[in-house]
Amino acid sequence: MKKYKIYLIHGYTASPDSNWFQDFKKKLEKENIEIFILNMPNSQSPKLSEWINHLEKSIKDIDENTIFVGHSLGCVTILNFLNNTNAIIIKGLFLVSGFVESSPIPALNEFVKPRLNYNYLQQLTPNRFSISAIDDDIIPYKYSKTMAEKLNASFTLLKEGKHFIDRDNFTEFPFLIEEIKKLLIN
Repeated sequence: MKKYKIYLIHGYTASPDSNWFQDFKKKLEKENIEIFILNMPNSQSPKLSEWINHLEKSIKDIDENTIFVGHSLGCVTILNFLNNTNAIIIKGLFLVSGFVESSPIPALNEFVKPRLNYNYLQQLTPNRFSISAIDDDIIPYKYSKTMAEKLNASFTLLKEGKHFIDRDNFTEFPFLIEEIKKLLIN
């Protein structure tokens, strides 16, 4: 039986205990999936080099059974990390409320400066998904839609969910869990 691994990269001001992350981990671990929620350094004042270095140190085994899940700033961080890896085919990429090339939060502009090779990133997996909510009040969904278009990813716009954070009482993400399960069945 295949052993799947998911690396979840949180966003700005978050931690592994924020938002829907622990519920996500608990529910998918029941499916015999290893979940790693990285505790990104200095999330109140993030630096791209520190975040990439942390991923390089923390993520060792990437293969065709690996899935990356990014939330907000975690999305562009994953893309920057994967952009500099040697060709490794992965199972999937799920990007929640992400952005590339521009950010509505000036403090995060450093993360969108590196030029991403979208053709290369597309070759890493045929399973690319971008999820946003029409009422996202932190990263407006148009940013996530642009990211999806650049990656030629499937884009899902949910009717509600805002920025998928606990401050808005968003502590479970059944839609994302079901989408991941669907991918693993195929």
